[in-house]
Amino acid sequence: MDDANEASDAFRSRVTEITRFKVFSRVRPFITEELVEMQGQERRSVVEMTDNKTVILDPKEGWAPKAQFEFDASLWSIPPEHRIVHTFYDTKRSTYATQKDVYELIGRDLVPHVFDGFNSCILTYGQTGSGKTYTMMGIYDPNASCGGNGEEGIIPRVSNDLFLILAGKQAEETKKAEANERVRFRIEVSFVEIYMERVRDLLDPALKNSKGNEKLQDARIRQDPYSGPFVEGVTKYQVENWAQCCLLLERGSMHRTTCATAVHNQSSRSHAIFQLTVIQERTLPAKDRYSRPTVRYQAGRINLVDLAGSERGGFQEYVKESAAINISLLALRRVIDNLTERQNILMEQAKAEITGAYYQERTLPQVPFRDSVLTWLLSDSIGGNARTTMVATISPLVKNYGDTLATLQWSSKARNLVTLVKVNDAQTTVADGMASKAGELHNAVRIQRQNMDSLREALRQKQELAERLERESRSMARQTAKNKEVLSALQQKFKAITVQRTLQRAVWQKKLKLLKAQQEKVASQLQAKQKELEVVCGHQSTLKEGREKLQQRLEAERKREEELSLMIAEKESKTEENADLFAALEVQYKAALDEVQAEVLAQKGAVDGQFKALTPRDRIDAVRRDVEEANKRANMMEAKIKESKQPGWSERVAQDGKDVVELQRERNELRRKLDELRLRKEELRRTLRKRGGK
Repeated sequence: MDDANEASDAFRSRVTEITRFKVFSRVRPFITEELVEMQGQERRSVVEMTDNKTVILDPKEGWAPKAQFEFDASLWSIPPEHRIVHTFYDTKRSTYATQKDVYELIGRDLVPHVFDGFNSCILTYGQTGSGKTYTMMGIYDPNASCGGNGEEGIIPRVSNDLFLILAGKQAEETKKAEANERVRFRIEVSFVEIYMERVRDLLDPALKNSKGNEKLQDARIRQDPYSGPFVEGVTKYQVENWAQCCLLLERGSMHRTTCATAVHNQSSRSHAIFQLTVIQERTLPAKDRYSRPTVRYQAGRINLVDLAGSERGGFQEYVKESAAINISLLALRRVIDNLTERQNILMEQAKAEITGAYYQERTLPQVPFRDSVLTWLLSDSIGGNARTTMVATISPLVKNYGDTLATLQWSSKARNLVTLVKVNDAQTTVADGMASKAGELHNAVRIQRQNMDSLREALRQKQELAERLERESRSMARQTAKNKEVLSALQQKFKAITVQRTLQRAVWQKKLKLLKAQQEKVASQLQAKQKELEVVCGHQSTLKEGREKLQQRLEAERKREEELSLMIAEKESKTEENADLFAALEVQYKAALDEVQAEVLAQKGAVDGQFKALTPRDRIDAVRRDVEEANKRANMMEAKIKESKQPGWSERVAQDGKDVVELQRERNELRRKLDELRLRKEELRRTLRKRGGK
């Protein structure tokens, strides 16, 4: 029977499976901020899904299909209430994929194989803000139950299913009360991150009571020939239930490196690996009385990997960090590309050997597992002994079209990878039971060391707290003494101030009486001043009325002055016209008078000659006649002159002469009055200026 068991175990250790790299695509829903930005616009997603196909649409070409990719399943997580406009009719029937649906398709089948000694790996790949961390962790409450239609991610649901299966196996072992073979299970948890190509332990006991990643210590990776690469000295906790797993997950996530990017305000800037290890301790009875029981250990691991964002965006101060992230992701792509190429070459070679066809020898490409810390640590999961599943998370936004296309292209390429999975070798110890005891003691020592580290850290914190409290106590004592001195000084000062205030109150009362008397005196003076002010106001009103009257008189005088100026100008123009006419008449009159006088003189000479020849009587008669003739001639000349002119010419001329004299006199009188008015105007202006100044 024992030989049969050993043969069965030996057979199980050689069991292998050919498995394919499973790849799923999942599109996240629009967040609230994005819906607000799209308000009033047509809501479209750059990808559409149906069954296992994912189609990416080009928004620059009228939402025409750019490419189609096939996956193991395409998970549509945009709820119907977002009212997306679809390009293809059959994509409208896409079923909304909840967290439960995602886990049922991706993780549930992997959990039972861990108890059979197989390794598994689930990793999420995509740009920042595409839902990687939500897919892996989701929203969970350690104090509540897990499962159902809640928002728990893959890690909490895997942990919950592990303990559900463990409970069933422990119940089966309990029923084997009389069985010789015993199996014990324990589950261990570790949580590390890879940041800037360095591995850091997120469950380090030194970080238990702190937040952030300032105290994180770098760890080293070692290679075990049997179990593959591992992190040296990483902290492992033995957990008893699902709640403890969630608490450790939450504790490690607090120390994970995050920062704001152009896409997400709290983006994970490191690769996180949450590892669950199921260890089976199978005890076989001793073969005879001279031997000890045989203990065999078998372990199965499941790595749950949340990769950092694959986009190239970010702030300038994180260029080095983004470069380190891209180094890891590019190394991961090269590893999968080389594994795929290597696999294709081997398949072509095997096909040629079977069919006898011609085959051109090609060099198998080396797989660069050690190009980055991420690929080295996951080398056993990616290209070795593990069932591996990848979730390509994509964004529906138009602005992320380029990153979405790159994610789909590489993810569909990784789907072609095939791996060979075998059960982990059982480590057998045949001795007198000391090896089993040594293993138990080793685990106990390790746990005690972890507890000691935790206690030392707690003690150090308590000592720091005690020292800080002691310093604060001494400081408070010194401050209390100072406060007492200040209080004593203040009390003395208060007494002095009280006495001073009493004396000051008496002085103030005397001053108050004096001020009241002065107030009454000032009030009486104020009344007198008010009366004077009323009188002054009356005078001011009288002055104002007088000033208004003077202004009216001044305005009347100004108008009268303007009228006189117009009259003077009119008179002067009329006088000038009459003067010109009078001058012309005077010239004509003088010319006529000169002509008459010349004629008179000529006649007088002739008469004088004749007069000398006559007798005295004749002379007298002649003279009389001459005088009469002269008078007649004069009258005739005057009549002729009158006839030569208009009727009444001489009277008009005489009258015009009188009018000219009168006009000149009136002009002089008007000028004199104008000068008087100007003097009165100046006096009025001076009077107004004096009154205005007052």
